[in-house]
Amino acid sequence: MTPLFHTLFRVNMFFLALSGVGHMPIFKRYYIADIPGLGWLAEFQVTLTLHYLTAALFLAMVAWIATTWVLEHRKSLSRMARVKIGLYIVVITSGGFLVIKNLKGIYLPAAAITATDLTHLAGALIMGLTALAQIFHEKTTLLKQ
Repeated sequence: MTPLFHTLFRVNMFFLALSGVGHMPIFKRYYIADIPGLGWLAEFQVTLTLHYLTAALFLAMVAWIATTWVLEHRKSLSRMARVKIGLYIVVITSGGFLVIKNLKGIYLPAAAITATDLTHLAGALIMGLTALAQIFHEKTTLLKQ
């Protein structure tokens, strides 16, 4: 990955997480949306549109990374990469089910919707924690050298 692609991926992940949290009434409840310039965080339709756009970009970027890796075949996957791939699969799959659930004429039982929501939320949370753990590991490894 080039540094520009890496930066764009991180920025996209930030807005994906921000818009995902925006679906919950957290920003309005804790008056974050009252801060000048952040009122859009309390608008469900705005955060939904942003989430769908950043999710589409996320899918395209993951497809690019996967295709590049398959074509290069130069190195095996590290343990952290395998964990990230598993988390990507969980988040993408549960996100796909949530999109299907939102289609007209689709009915799912409440338990299935709750399970899918919690799976998506947990996957995204663990993905963020994994990214922080990787950054922490890289920084401590650099300090030891």
